[in-house]
Amino acid sequence: MSTWTEIGDRTWVRRYDEWDLNIGLVAGSDGAVVIDTRATTEEAEQLREHIRELTDVPVKWVVNTHAHFDHVAGNSVFIDAEVYLHENAAAEENLAGTTFAAAKVIDLGDRRVELLYVGNAHTSGDAVVAVPDVDVFFVGDLLEESAPPSYGADSFPLEWPDTIQAVVGMMPQGAQIVPGHGAVVDVEFATDQAIDLGKVANTISTLHHAGTSLDDALKHTEDWPWPVEKLQDAIRRGYQALGTPQRPSLPLLGPS
Repeated sequence: MSTWTEIGDRTWVRRYDEWDLNIGLVAGSDGAVVIDTRATTEEAEQLREHIRELTDVPVKWVVNTHAHFDHVAGNSVFIDAEVYLHENAAAEENLAGTTFAAAKVIDLGDRRVELLYVGNAHTSGDAVVAVPDVDVFFVGDLLEESAPPSYGADSFPLEWPDTIQAVVGMMPQGAQIVPGHGAVVDVEFATDQAIDLGKVANTISTLHHAGTSLDDALKHTEDWPWPVEKLQDAIRRGYQALGTPQRPSLPLLGPS
């Protein structure tokens, strides 16, 4: 059974069995912020009860790390909270909320929570939630611990490595990082996963540059850090971004 774990002063994470999803809670003197709201309204109602078991501080803010249903479907349960999400995430799924473009600060009274957008990655609207006074970062599905990163039909496999490298570059060495799914990780784990994300991008680009067809690339089994079966959407999305591959041709000889 899941329980709250305090990973910093009044900063908690709860890992739910459903979708192996992490939910964050940060409390301040003026209120609390919930990071993601689970996959259904019923699950969100349970979350609300779990929060009440932990603290009496009112939930005044909700932050969605991105627009996928398992992170946003419970928003409506927190009727008194102001919902924050990146403007791209709101547009993707027509979600209601207070949007931001690059950065936003939520004032909890005696501390702050920072919302940051760095670039395309798992989706076009991934938000990083930083709690600077305790060096905790909630990164949603920019990182995953219990499974390979989730490349979906709305992912950006060629841009993801640079985005996560920029995110990791903001973190102090002792930071605690909460992925969307799985156990809390550290900077070393995040750095290693960023390298693997880079391998995926590089392999896609190399195959494309060599003139490999999309069908053949989808069957390519070498050079990937994860099974190619988990990377089908990544390959398709990468090829879509790069355009139709051209067969390499020999250089034309000049006049003798």
